[in-house]
Amino acid sequence: MKLFMSILVLLGLAVALLACDYKPESKANLLADSGFKQLPLQTPQQLASFRSLPPHRLTKTTFKGKSVWIYPDRNVCGCLYIGSQTAYDAYIKKATQQMIDTRVNQMYDNNDSDPYNPTATMATLDWGDAWDAADAYGLYLN
Repeated sequence: MKLFMSILVLLGLAVALLACDYKPESKANLLADSGFKQLPLQTPQQLASFRSLPPHRLTKTTFKGKSVWIYPDRNVCGCLYIGSQTAYDAYIKKATQQMIDTRVNQMYDNNDSDPYNPTATMATLDWGDAWDAADAYGLYLN
């Protein structure tokens, strides 16, 4: 079940990333803030291995006998981010919250000082003769 939820979150994350303006710099910051470590590429073998990884995709692999998540950052630092399952979980949580925040900000007009207020919105609607509809259905008895 946990694997299914992780896949579902990743799928939602991918769809949301395609739907919004997303900058690779913010992903690098999220990775670092979540506990991922930046590994520089120092040898030709490391560079060749780096190039064989799927670009812009978190991948689970084994590193020094431990299960880790890796992210090859080709655009910003030309390095490899590596993190534990805990770092990955923190990243997913932060990235999801960032996407929600971005979407909420897109939904509201930035010129309005107040966010959506359902009570105020209902009070400003033109209801017309809607309140007389009860009489049409025989709800009022004379």
